[in-house]
Amino acid sequence: MKINTTIRFYEELNDYLSEDIRRQDILIDTKEGNSVGELIYSFGVACAAVDLILVNGHSANFDYILQDNDQISVYPVFERFNITSVSLIENSPLRNLKFICDDHLGRLAKYLRMLGFDTLYNNDYDHNILISLSNSHNRILLSRDKKLLLNKKITRRYLVKQAEPGEQVREVLEYFDLKKNITPMSRCLECNGVVQQVPEESVKHRIEKYIIEINDEFTECKGCGKIFWKGSHYDSMMKRIRKIVD
Repeated sequence: MKINTTIRFYEELNDYLSEDIRRQDILIDTKEGNSVGELIYSFGVACAAVDLILVNGHSANFDYILQDNDQISVYPVFERFNITSVSLIENSPLRNLKFICDDHLGRLAKYLRMLGFDTLYNNDYDHNILISLSNSHNRILLSRDKKLLLNKKITRRYLVKQAEPGEQVREVLEYFDLKKNITPMSRCLECNGVVQQVPEESVKHRIEKYIIEINDEFTECKGCGKIFWKGSHYDSMMKRIRKIVD
């Protein structure tokens, strides 16, 4: 026996769908006894990418058995909001967002690191490595490659729309509401390691004497050991950060 169901997918879940059914109510006939999870999967949408299902306005999980004339709304992973008190799905939002960029987003990765966000990047990563690291480290995979992001194995993803790196970082900051989480120059631009303040005595044997004479604050990357101080390069990057944020 067939039953009538209306389903609608929101935000980036539409990237899984063909263009003719995106961002609209989809009326579909389905078999009696099917679950909402089976229906969602039939559209090619990865269940791991779903954070909230509403059936007739009420939260449901993937095992809910469809009834005639059900109205279903399907929402993606809410990285920006904690909805554990509402959703019956076991996914939990990331409270400390971490990213991984594909091989075409190297400058975006550096911008995100400059702003203090944990961001993996290596232009040698192939698609399998990107997906594996994204899932195993709970990192949001950032890419402009729609085909890559349609891979059902990916748990966390975001399709970057802008082409210019400065606009890309603004897009990511806006979408994930990250401006209040910016901690400038707290990560190494080269290796993504955490940068922490260190006493002058611990680093003075590793840098030129004239630098010691004109600086009294030093930081060191815990990953690669690189030493930083507030010279002209630091001032230039801080101006760039203010430009991005403003």
